Amino acid sequence: MKQASVKIGMAVLLLSLTAACGQGTKTETTATPAASAVAKAAATPAATPAPSAAPKVAIDEAKATELLAQFKTQNPSKVVTVSVGISEILNELGVMPVGVPTTASKMPAAYANITKIGTSHAPDLEQIAKLTPDVILGPASIKDSLEKQFVPAKLPTAYIPVDSLDELKLSTVVLGRLFKQEAKATAVIEKTTTEEAAARELGKGKPAPKVLILFGSAESLMFMNENTFTGSLVKQLGASNVVSDVLKLKDAYVPLNMESIVTANPDAILLVAHGDPAAVAKKFEEDLKKNGAWEKLNAFKNGKFKSLDYNLYGIASIINAPAAFKDLGQVLYK
Repeated sequence: MKQASVKIGMAVLLLSLTAACGQGTKTETTATPAASAVAKAAATPAATPAPSAAPKVAIDEAKATELLAQFKTQNPSKVVTVSVGISEILNELGVMPVGVPTTASKMPAAYANITKIGTSHAPDLEQIAKLTPDVILGPASIKDSLEKQFVPAKLPTAYIPVDSLDELKLSTVVLGRLFKQEAKATAVIEKTTTEEAAARELGKGKPAPKVLILFGSAESLMFMNENTFTGSLVKQLGASNVVSDVLKLKDAYVPLNMESIVTANPDAILLVAHGDPAAVAKKFEEDLKKNGAWEKLNAFKNGKFKSLDYNLYGIASIINAPAAFKDLGQVLYK
């Protein structure tokens, strides 16, 4: 594949995902209790146990501060978002936006009658302007593309990372602080952490499998590294992502290469296909057989070529993460 076509393909893929990771020292933060709870705890005699603290959530505090600095208005009242993943977080925090993306993906039921403002790669600027938002929330991964449209229109924007699980957790905490809903943000993250811990138990005492994750359609498949949503879940469960660990590829999405698959020789191949998963899987198997690689791969010897549910893994989602962990634990370790 020529370099230009690869770049275009990867750009389109990123836009379709509407989803990079800031690095820094992680510290632990807790959701701030309501003022009344604080006052009550302060007045409680020493002999009486104080209310238990909110569970701790480890995030990159420097990155959180950087993200919050984007917002000119603390606790903005009129919010537009162009991302399904961000819409889900807002819903969990009890925030009602004035505009949400036009999408075929499942959206929170509470947002059914909210104004649709176009897709992430083609937002309706006129419609957004009519809503006079305090801020437009977009995914950090497509900031450059969106800014080319929003800046000339003089629309207020802020961008948060929502590609991997760690990014989703960070952005949930950030939005929780912005909208004064820290406790709700912590509750969302703790639900995910509970299912993650249960899934990790399935792998105790077992060797970490080498996993290859594919994304796309019958016409175009891409490798997914550990900085993607599914890739980050695999990493959290202790498995090795061969795209990152064996092939040493840094980009989140890389065009499929049959020779690289043979080199990596994964123990399991996971497919996240949009459209018809069965057709995509069949096409991939046929291409492998033509390449002569079929019999050489441990994944097929082990019967570990698995099509994942696109509704769970197709879009980076803090809401889908608990169910995805539960499913993935079974796929990798059962």
